Amino acid sequence: MTTQTSSAQTATRNAPAFRINARDQMSALLAVIVTLVAILAGLLWRNVVEARTQPYADPSGVTIAYPESWRLDTTGAEAGLIRVSDPLATEYPTAFELRWLPAASDASDEEALATAVNTLALNRGRDLSSFKLLDVQTGQTIKGLPASTASFVFVHDPTSLFQQGIPAVVLGDDLLARKGERVYVFSLLAARENRDLAEQRFRAFVESVRLP
Repeated sequence: MTTQTSSAQTATRNAPAFRINARDQMSALLAVIVTLVAILAGLLWRNVVEARTQPYADPSGVTIAYPESWRLDTTGAEAGLIRVSDPLATEYPTAFELRWLPAASDASDEEALATAVNTLALNRGRDLSSFKLLDVQTGQTIKGLPASTASFVFVHDPTSLFQQGIPAVVLGDDLLARKGERVYVFSLLAARENRDLAEQRFRAFVESVRLP
């Protein structure tokens, strides 16, 4: 028994010692630094790309500036709807919309804005799944114009005849501003997980808009 113990101790003493020398430590540190620099450079490049905008003017004279990498849909421009969307957003393509609705010239600002909110709710209730108007705030100002805001929610189901998908809950906000015989509606639609970043971009989008 003693012989076995002695042999084990001898083998332990003779085992090669693994030590990290200064050169190994420096190599490991450099690897970490290079990785961090690459990550930061990637983030900076992404921010630069995302900050780039593309201008567009609709037939009525409304101009916008939207993220350059987003898709512009002007099929409804003649009817007063411009839509831009992020094709890379998960769950649901984050979208900004600008539309205008007619307002009676003799209607008060409050009446014109309330009519626009109700019209949008009726149209969305017909077209969107599980649509619900959550909140309406009046007596506000947007771009120096009398305004109101509304929030809503609906369920987006990407399932089609040829594709299966998981339904996503989409949160929406409307900023409505009355100018003359029009109510302009700025809309944000985004899945919950994309909401924070979408709000930042949406504020920039609204600021960029110039109304005729």
